Amino acid sequence: MLGDRCAAAATIAGWRDDDLACVRDWGIDLDMLTVPVSVWQGDQDAMVPLAHGEWLARRITNAHAHLLPGEGHYTLVSARIGDILRDLASLASDS
Repeated sequence: MLGDRCAAAATIAGWRDDDLACVRDWGIDLDMLTVPVSVWQGDQDAMVPLAHGEWLARRITNAHAHLLPGEGHYTLVSARIGDILRDLASLASDS
């Protein structure tokens, strides 16, 4: 993808950090989150398993889970960007 090549054109540090986040502690206790959090995950995501979204939704007390059938890593954002932004705006206005 064009975005992937541009994002890593100067350095792969961000890409590396994303990959390492999959196997290292995040440095945050999810049980301590008190703000509303929106979790969006598609069951066709080939990069992040649906089980991870389900796990996050269970672990974060104020999670608003959107676990969607038929959506993948990129299609979720392209197909649902309006829904995602409305959800985030709603959570921000409630805070």
